[in-house]
Amino acid sequence: MELTGGFLTVTAFFLYGVSKVHKEKDSLAVLEGILTLLRELSARLLHRREGLRQVFATYGDPRLEACGFLSALRGHDGRDYPSLWNAALRLLPLPSEALPPLQSLGSSLGRVSLTVQTEQLALCISQLETIHKKMQDGAYQKGRSTVALWTLGGLLVALLLL
Repeated sequence: MELTGGFLTVTAFFLYGVSKVHKEKDSLAVLEGILTLLRELSARLLHRREGLRQVFATYGDPRLEACGFLSALRGHDGRDYPSLWNAALRLLPLPSEALPPLQSLGSSLGRVSLTVQTEQLALCISQLETIHKKMQDGAYQKGRSTVALWTLGGLLVALLLL
């Protein structure tokens, strides 16, 4: 009976570690989706001269749809994009360091000239690409370490309980 309890404890800690790694991977995938959206937004504003409302209405990304981000931007008339953008950002599982550039972009979304808007988009994309690269570089090793540490923690707890 004690052995089964110990095994279940180690398994629970292992599964918790795996869930933490999956959250990190989801965060990385959503960041990639936001980067793709911003690149598309920049291209459509600059080259096609489409409005924000039209871009958000026609753009699709399953990662951003699943979180409700795009539907939040589509569901309103678009008169106040800064507040819409910030409300939609809260729906995304993004790393904390990615929020300041996105919030800065959102505060002027649809309120500045096309030239300034595309410059702000380019700056935001550049900052997010740096964050993405940093996250991606350490993701594999960090994931393995996280699972190993949680499993060892579970083993320690199981040994203390026995």
